[in-house]
Amino acid sequence: MDDSQYVECGIHGRRVATYVCQHIVQTLRDGQPRGFWSAEAEAGELYPDSWCSECEAMLQEAGEWNDETEAKAGVTLICSACYE
Repeated sequence: MDDSQYVECGIHGRRVATYVCQHIVQTLRDGQPRGFWSAEAEAGELYPDSWCSECEAMLQEAGEWNDETEAKAGVTLICSACYE
């Protein structure tokens, strides 16, 4: 993997990067379940981009991810250890 596929996490150090919605990040902070949906993983991908149930409903209504839905979801970069 090239360096663009990694992130430096303040807790876990250098790890594989992935993206999640702001609501999953909130779940990491407060422990409140919000659902967990993931993109179809590409070959060899361990940490596909993921989002909560609220964002899944928005995605189903919109039909696809686009600039507007990504902004509403508050897509956030996290490390693979936080993801797990």
